Amino acid sequence: MGSNKAFPESRASEILIAKRFVLIFLSALLLFLPSCRALVREVFKTPKVRVVSVKLSDNPFLTKDALDLVIHLEVLNPNSYALSVSQAVYSVTIGKRELISGEKNEQVRLEPSQETTVMVPITLNPGSFRAALNEIIEARAVPYEFNGSLEVDAPLVGIVRAPFSKTGVFDPLDLIRKKVLQFN
Repeated sequence: MGSNKAFPESRASEILIAKRFVLIFLSALLLFLPSCRALVREVFKTPKVRVVSVKLSDNPFLTKDALDLVIHLEVLNPNSYALSVSQAVYSVTIGKRELISGEKNEQVRLEPSQETTVMVPITLNPGSFRAALNEIIEARAVPYEFNGSLEVDAPLVGIVRAPFSKTGVFDPLDLIRKKVLQFN
């Protein structure tokens, strides 16, 4: 009988050791995963975004329709693997007035170790554009600002935001002289 009693105790001991091993393994895994993600983030390089130009399709003084504006961005993917832009978030300010802010959802593939042109189309209300210009037209120097970020889907890292910004000054009389306004 003594040997029958020892068998259940031996089996219970093995089960207890197995449970401890699983617990230690899971604890080590939980400690390792955050450091692994940090390592991946350290190896991942955030794309560089630069505003190349902003083009206004029509003269805002001569049109009563909505104004189409296109922000041209150059995005450098410094990684050795492709990435995907899923969203562009933007705001346009002229003078002290924010004319529009919003987001565009569009998938654009960023090839590895290359620059890709990303175009962000925006539609402005001509009334708000004219109101902003009317406030400061005598100044002959109208400050502008285009801000935003691209949301980039990166493998293992997740969503990374790559910011962009362009600021400067333009002469409103150029709007009257030209059919197309370009901020370079």
